[in-house]
Amino acid sequence: MFTMNKFAVAILAVSSAVFAYLPGESRFVSLEGDHGLFGNPAGLSAFDSWGALGAYEYDDGLSTVSVGGNLNRWGASFENLQDGDGFDESRWHLTHSRDLLDRYIFLGSRISAFRSSAFRGTEWMYSMGAMIRPFRTLSLGYSCDNLLYVGPESMERVHNVGATVRLGRNFGVSYDLEDWEEHRILLELELYNFRVGFKMPVYGDDDEYTLTVSTSFGGYNDLSVKVFDDYLPKGGSWGFHRSRNPHASLSAQIVRVPLDMQVSEVEEKFAFFRQNSIGILKVRNLFEHLLNDPACGLVILDFSGYKGNLGISGEIARLIRRHRARGGKTIAYVDDVRPSVLFAASAADRIVVEPSAHFAWRGIGGSSLFYKGLLDKLGVKVEFLRHGAYKSAVEPYVADSMSKEARGNIEGLYKDLWKVVNTTVALNRGGAVRGVEHRMAQLDSLAEVPLVSAKHAISAGLIDTALYIDQVPAYALKTFFDLDVPRARFRTWTPGERRMFDESWAHRAEVALLNIDGTIDNGMEHSVTESLRKLASSGAQALLVRISSPGGSAIASDKIWHALRNVSEQGIPVVASIGSMGASGAYYIACGADSIFAESYSIVGSIGIYGGKVDLSGLMQKVGVRPEFVKTHGHSDAESFSRPWTDEEKGALQEYMDDFYERFTGVVSKATGIPQAKVDTAYGGGRVMAGYKAHEAGLVHEIGGLDDALAAVRKMAGIGESTDIELVQINTGSDFLVPSPQALVDYVIDFEQTRFWAIAPELLGETN
Repeated sequence: MFTMNKFAVAILAVSSAVFAYLPGESRFVSLEGDHGLFGNPAGLSAFDSWGALGAYEYDDGLSTVSVGGNLNRWGASFENLQDGDGFDESRWHLTHSRDLLDRYIFLGSRISAFRSSAFRGTEWMYSMGAMIRPFRTLSLGYSCDNLLYVGPESMERVHNVGATVRLGRNFGVSYDLEDWEEHRILLELELYNFRVGFKMPVYGDDDEYTLTVSTSFGGYNDLSVKVFDDYLPKGGSWGFHRSRNPHASLSAQIVRVPLDMQVSEVEEKFAFFRQNSIGILKVRNLFEHLLNDPACGLVILDFSGYKGNLGISGEIARLIRRHRARGGKTIAYVDDVRPSVLFAASAADRIVVEPSAHFAWRGIGGSSLFYKGLLDKLGVKVEFLRHGAYKSAVEPYVADSMSKEARGNIEGLYKDLWKVVNTTVALNRGGAVRGVEHRMAQLDSLAEVPLVSAKHAISAGLIDTALYIDQVPAYALKTFFDLDVPRARFRTWTPGERRMFDESWAHRAEVALLNIDGTIDNGMEHSVTESLRKLASSGAQALLVRISSPGGSAIASDKIWHALRNVSEQGIPVVASIGSMGASGAYYIACGADSIFAESYSIVGSIGIYGGKVDLSGLMQKVGVRPEFVKTHGHSDAESFSRPWTDEEKGALQEYMDDFYERFTGVVSKATGIPQAKVDTAYGGGRVMAGYKAHEAGLVHEIGGLDDALAAVRKMAGIGESTDIELVQINTGSDFLVPSPQALVDYVIDFEQTRFWAIAPELLGETN
């Protein structure tokens, strides 16, 4: 047996994490060490990762083989014991478990089939277990094996209770009581990715001491060796989990993160082709891995080919600052510099540019195409009505140029956005030291140059140096650590959905994430409202609505707004987070939330509506097509594209839009507390503004991004600081599919309809 001195030497020599997965370790009911496949079935949910386990043990002439695997709440396993002299017994297990009350309680059950050379037939058993984790440092467990049984043998029930206390990050103590007779203690410790579990008997007939040493490798695998009290290793195991263990890295590494395509709120894919974009949640997920991996201290963010709006760039910049705050170093690598790229890259410690890159640091601008001249030549007349002098979306179809109101409003918006971008980059690139106003003026003057070379960008302090991507690791090591490693290389980590192996015992509250991304149409409305109807029974404690949209269908926007209000009235807090844009119908939807967040550079407002149809009667006359109508009433064909509206019909449609506009301003007034008359006169009529000005006006409640909105969600939902938040996306982007023949027919039929829009498409063409 181990003496206390030998035990102390073993503890100092090899160590293990109390919170770590210990493959093949004891079946203490308060631990999830073996996936819950062989011990307490409640451990299956607590393990919280798909996995597999294989173990072998040989002691006193008896060999034991154990294999198993689990998917979320279900698991299956097999055990076989043999002694080489004819004794043979096997057990098959099917396990199910679930968690309750934000992972406060875990319940599990197991059905087992038992066959043995000692009897004929099969014994069937039902076992159950439970775990309670009132704090992140305490776990209490109970299991009853063979609670119910049927078969040739009458199996005895075996009751097990246990408790584990985590003392700090690296040490834990567990106490186990088997069938009210056998008392044991398990001590656990971790150091340098090695783990040790020492089990000792305290009272009862069990007099066996065991020491289990395990380690993780590759992030997804664990190996263990079990040593008995005769000092001989007589068992071992291999474990696999689908989630990545961030503590498995043995040495420091340089990680390259490629952001080489469109990064968007919700990713889209082309059918039969490669992925077309990366969702921001995948980028956030990857940074969670980087932030929790002690070996990932140096990160190269490769912005080659990056495309993302200011809202996305702002979220990436926050992730970079989080990495730097924990002591990590970050280098941004760019090959095409535009304001949105530099807005994200400037948060890094250093910016490195590809030597032949050019800089389009020319400010912010956009253009609108005017089609009236072409339509007149074709004989096509677009009949649009609107409420709001600043609602300029109709102008390209009914006018030859931009109105004074529209030009002034959009020009002011772009100037405000540029001010935010220029100020942010100036501060990030040393403005706090050199004087932010001087730095802003310098960057502003640089924007007057049509095209900037890498050499001039370096001299202006916009970037630090010019290198090829394979030269960046050596540059980083020399710059940050004064190490000369000319052959240094990086490892590439691509953003993905692979979860981090979470061994925390903290409670975990679910918050639903709803994306309003892109133009709002009937398809989005149907998907969103269906998702929201199921929200109350989903277990989510709050709803976060992430908005990046210029608006869309007025009616669809109104339906989604109403669905959000229903969610709030059911007692589920709703917070809206506006990313790059929450304009028109998208802002209407944001007003359905209990609190509205926006970035300082978000595009907000465009409170207004327009609607109309296309009159093709002139074109039809030119090509010799003549329609004839059969109708019961005078206005039955009012929505037809083969004739214009009458004055009476125009008046009726204008009255409808005036009524909707009144509804729109009322919704805004109720959400913000601004008098409805002021909403109309000061902020309505289609005006758009930057987020910081919308905040000053009271149209949004707070300035901030996703993390700030989540902090508000935590407070509004009463989620404690010690409880982790798990974002659960309830709607996702759709793939681009070849439209079906029926879809084309539906489109043609829908064309003969009057459309009413709360949208600001003039902002979709914004360029940098």
